[in-house]
Amino acid sequence: MTTDQLKTLLGNHKFALLVAFLMLIMLGFGFQLARYIDKGDGLIVKAQKETIAILSTDNNKLTTRVNQLDVEMELTQLENESLTKTLVEIKQQLEEQQQLLTFYERVVAPEKSDSIFVADDIELFSLGDNNYQLRMVLLQPTQQKSVINGSLKLIIKGELGGEVVAYKSNDDNFIGDDVTFRFRYFQAVSIDFSLPKTFEPESLLLSTTVYRYKTNKGNYERTLLWSDIETEVNMNGLSLSPVSTL
Repeated sequence: MTTDQLKTLLGNHKFALLVAFLMLIMLGFGFQLARYIDKGDGLIVKAQKETIAILSTDNNKLTTRVNQLDVEMELTQLENESLTKTLVEIKQQLEEQQQLLTFYERVVAPEKSDSIFVADDIELFSLGDNNYQLRMVLLQPTQQKSVINGSLKLIIKGELGGEVVAYKSNDDNFIGDDVTFRFRYFQAVSIDFSLPKTFEPESLLLSTTVYRYKTNKGNYERTLLWSDIETEVNMNGLSLSPVSTL
């Protein structure tokens, strides 16, 4: 049925009322539909806000935990570094004490030897600019000990300007005087000296005549290659060794 047929059947008045009624129904339905949609959107927005709040809370907790773990890790690293440093220092001290113990055992209870005198633990430190420090320990390796004395002569052989040259203690201004010694058990020796800049040292000769009081107890001589005993030294200085004379 067409609109015109319906209008003829109902008449103008009733048709107008029908149209108005249908429009009211459509308006009411549209309003309800709009409210439903608006309510649904509100629920979605609310749910999204709640989700954002939950996620923000979780994110804050995770961020706090990450920061705590970072701090714990940093503290653990610092503690490990400190423990490692302490362990290295303890090991170094233990090695030094063991070396010192071995040294004193060798002094107090030496191996059986016919020699009355020996220069041991010889170290040569290169300080730069042809400056050197020579260290050694003079020992009496015999079982029965009494005071011995003498003068230890140093001779440094090498090459200067293509010629073989020997510098001797007491004979020039480079090495200094002979090393005077007098001891019963041991005597630590440290000698500072300088050599000419163009001099190339090759060997070190130690020699002495040993006396017990005024009695000649024999001669001692030892030759060392310069390259075997030379050690470069950094700016931190030299390590310490026993220096007391017994």
